[in-house]
Amino acid sequence: MSNPSTPAPAETAPSRNLVQFALRLREAGVVAFLVLLGLAFGLLNDRFLTVQNLTIVASSAAILAIAACAQAVVLITRNLDVSVGSMMGLTAYLTADWAATHPGVTPFEVVAIALAIGATLGVVNGLLVAYGKAPALIATLGTMSLYRGFTYIYAHGQEVTSSRLPPWMLTSVDARIAGVPALVLAAIAVVAAVAWFLYAYPLGRRIYAVGSNALAAWFFGLRSERVVFFAYTLCGLLCGVAGLLYAARVGTVTVVLASGWEMSSLAAAVIGGVSVSGGSGTVVGAALGAVVLATIDNGLVLLHVPEFWRMFIQGAAIVAAVAVDALIAEAIRRSTGGRRR
Repeated sequence: MSNPSTPAPAETAPSRNLVQFALRLREAGVVAFLVLLGLAFGLLNDRFLTVQNLTIVASSAAILAIAACAQAVVLITRNLDVSVGSMMGLTAYLTADWAATHPGVTPFEVVAIALAIGATLGVVNGLLVAYGKAPALIATLGTMSLYRGFTYIYAHGQEVTSSRLPPWMLTSVDARIAGVPALVLAAIAVVAAVAWFLYAYPLGRRIYAVGSNALAAWFFGLRSERVVFFAYTLCGLLCGVAGLLYAARVGTVTVVLASGWEMSSLAAAVIGGVSVSGGSGTVVGAALGAVVLATIDNGLVLLHVPEFWRMFIQGAAIVAAVAVDALIAEAIRRSTGGRRR
């Protein structure tokens, strides 16, 4: 008798082995590309491989890695979320404003508020996509404008300055543990926790099952609406974490905070091997994609490359990643007799 929590319906052992090999190949390819990228920038500029600069790269990638992790969870269900930046911005502003107007606030309260706001925004997206049956792109494009617009209305054009925030909020992200920035350690902890959840828990495996084949998942007893709804809620929760860390890092929180991060998070996830067709990829790969983007940006800045060229190169990296993903997906489809994973 079939177990309702079975993550993937009727797959042969050779098919599973091929898929696992393809996924390992993706992440290994990202790591290899990252190493080559680092060596190339190191040869072109002797400051790139210094400890100080590598720390800057890691710190720059940390928050983006969490945002990419959030985007990856939704992509795996064969959806996407273009409101990631707006969720981060709204969470950051509301949390910073609350902390600024409540002297003596504790870290626990600030974190709880950020998580609650982020999760609530994710719930709205989940309701629209999972139960409202709205196309993910249209629904989250609407909430992207809605969340950003609400931030403008709430703020009345004012910013939350660093002088109004609790001192611990600013110093915590700059602290170092064994020489490693606390911000980087926090990002590693978040990505590792989500990766473990997706790997070890039935609900995490269901996210992959729904993204692989929603109809087959339904046949095996999985409620795809609930799974997609949870994925969007988790995405919002992670955006709450990213928004809080971003606010603490920059100090002064404006209404345009995290603008454009929806594309950066999507780029990082795709470059990291998360399939835009759903059902494959990992949040670890998405985090590696964030490191790749941070490395490219840092290296090009050191080489004094104009901003428009950096945008062009980032776009080219996305196109290349999507092309590779399509080639791998087609190879898997052919090897499994035309059945989509």
